[in-house]
Amino acid sequence: MRSKRQLFVLIASLCVFSGSSRGAENEPSMAELWEMVQQQQAQIEELRQQLQVTRSVTQTVEIQTLENSERIEAVGEVLDAPTSTGRGSWADRTTIGGYGEMLYNDETSNSSTRELDIQRFVIFLNHQFSDSLRFNSELEVEHSFISDDARAPGAVELEQAYLEWDYTRNHSVLAGMHLVPIGIMNETHEPNTFYGVERNRIESRIIPTTYRVNGVKFAGQLGRGFSYDLDIHEGLFFESGHGGELAIRDSRQSGARAEMDGLGYTGRLRYTGMQGLELGLTLHYQSDMTQDASTRGNTGRDGVFDSFGNSVDDLDGLLTEAHIVYQSGPWGLRALWAEWDIDNSIESVANNDFSNNGLGRESQYGYYIEPSYRFNSDFGVFYRFERTNERAASNVLAANDSATSRSLVGANYWLADNVVLKMDYQFEDDDKDRDLDGFNVGIGWQF
Repeated sequence: MRSKRQLFVLIASLCVFSGSSRGAENEPSMAELWEMVQQQQAQIEELRQQLQVTRSVTQTVEIQTLENSERIEAVGEVLDAPTSTGRGSWADRTTIGGYGEMLYNDETSNSSTRELDIQRFVIFLNHQFSDSLRFNSELEVEHSFISDDARAPGAVELEQAYLEWDYTRNHSVLAGMHLVPIGIMNETHEPNTFYGVERNRIESRIIPTTYRVNGVKFAGQLGRGFSYDLDIHEGLFFESGHGGELAIRDSRQSGARAEMDGLGYTGRLRYTGMQGLELGLTLHYQSDMTQDASTRGNTGRDGVFDSFGNSVDDLDGLLTEAHIVYQSGPWGLRALWAEWDIDNSIESVANNDFSNNGLGRESQYGYYIEPSYRFNSDFGVFYRFERTNERAASNVLAANDSATSRSLVGANYWLADNVVLKMDYQFEDDDKDRDLDGFNVGIGWQF
């Protein structure tokens, strides 16, 4: 109101001054002056509203400009990221790594064995196509020397080569050669990740680590610490004419022109919802371990026969595995049980000189327990007790006294997180009195 009065007085004064110069006859009346004031006030109000609208528009434009700048910057960061939708450079999305180990074994049974060996040399080659699609592979050289010479024990093997796709959040599918999701060591077996110079015998003979197959695997998280794996893949392939090839380990096809008449099916459930704890349960089913009595001569497969030369087929088998891995401060514990239940017609299998037969092989089992203590980040000690029996269903002829117990005590010294020195001493009690005692030393690395 005060501003209105001041404006009225100002206009009135101007009018009076103007009137004094033009004559009294031109002087406006009070009503005319008030009308002029009202008109001026209306014009001022209109200008004020226009100014307010202009300021609001200006502020909106400034906010939108800032938001657009932030979006452009965020898009630029995504485009520059090495794993984004394939737009990063090839080198940024490709990784190379590997692991290996050199072992010295000084063991004594009926005769002494002193052996130094580059047991494994493995190269990883992986590539990220997009945030949800990747390729992983491993190429392995065993025992360093490969040739036609019988003295060359080495081999070159493709251990993994598969595509993996995250088809939805927390769930994926892979296809290609991969490691079967079973046990503790089959998927994670780099030398810096376990105690002992050699891998335990249960996860070598009963679970044929490393057990690699061609197939398709689904995996994912179920929530509350639970995860699953469902795997459909090639099966094992028993033979009866080549020495020990009725053994589980010798029956791996390893993805090499693998017979697919008898498939393998693996399902695993794991719990990792408590810090330091892993619980695992696996069922592994083989529909026909003879691959429908295949003899595939072009791959050197001779099939499975009884002592009269009759073909044996329809040998199905079920492997049950359970394990625990627990770490609480410096204390650690690993324990695992695995057992095969195979069709009892395997008892009839034998080649013509009975040197390889199926007696007792319908039941095969193994277990171990391994407590450990890590004094610091560099040094740890362990004890492991193992027991295996690959002919547990019978006690006649070759199946008699088929169990073996073994105790190991040793230490690991980590030169770095992924480089380890190992030493252990083993005491073996073989039911056939073929005890293998002695010590082992090794060095292993991963990068």
